[in-house]
Amino acid sequence: MNTSLSSFKPQHQFLICVDSDGCGMDTMTIKHEQAFGPAILDVWPSLEPHRDNILKRWNDFNLYEITRGINRFKGLNKMLTELHNSGITVEGYEDIKHWVETTPIFSNPELMRAIFKNPNQHGLKLMLDWSNKVNERIEALPSVGPFPHVHSALNNANQFADIAIVSSANLSAVDSEWTAHGLTQYVTGMFAQEAGTKEHCINTLKAHYDNGCVLMIGDAKGDLDAAKHNDVYFYPILAGHEGTSWQAFNETYAHHFQQQTFSNIQQQLIEQFYSNFK
Repeated sequence: MNTSLSSFKPQHQFLICVDSDGCGMDTMTIKHEQAFGPAILDVWPSLEPHRDNILKRWNDFNLYEITRGINRFKGLNKMLTELHNSGITVEGYEDIKHWVETTPIFSNPELMRAIFKNPNQHGLKLMLDWSNKVNERIEALPSVGPFPHVHSALNNANQFADIAIVSSANLSAVDSEWTAHGLTQYVTGMFAQEAGTKEHCINTLKAHYDNGCVLMIGDAKGDLDAAKHNDVYFYPILAGHEGTSWQAFNETYAHHFQQQTFSNIQQQLIEQFYSNFK
């Protein structure tokens, strides 16, 4: 299986790009409920009296609102900003806000470089502690596996299309999860955060295919934006209805894509995607 964009070689006329967390794999909810949100309380114990409200709000905008799939650092800044605006003092908030609004790259290594340059900005150290704590909690989580109908959908789609995982998670985690659940047999390429942004990955891959022959399957607005930016089709996996979405793709929408009639239903699918968050 290919993990290098530069050496990707198509095997079919069509390409289907698939996001991993919260789209192919049922990993997003458990990560936010048991890792991202609780890690805030680990690093800022003074927020403990507000635990229930913080965890509920974190899950709401990371899982069930249009901001689903937001970058972890942008999400933390959003959460701390809401707390700040409600009158709850959060240590290091101003440092975090400034970094999130000015950094060109959102990653632990980039944050570590900022800490080295600005050792007096204690908020950056707290944010790095939080991000590391999130990773520790995620590593300890059980493997939930794919959503219903993912196996059959990819098995059928693989008969006429290349399947490429395009994810913002780290490659080792994505590879481990997809391998553990027997899904890599359907995959032509796997491109995670190390390969670049989703927009970049799709842009590089689509050069191998004719117009109208590339589709992105995703569950978040970032997936839709990446598809739109590259002028490729988008199929939504609806939050809370993931199994049904995969079943519908397998039974109906994959055929539309193969027969090149997907343009007739694209706008309807995008409207369903947005309305599902309302």
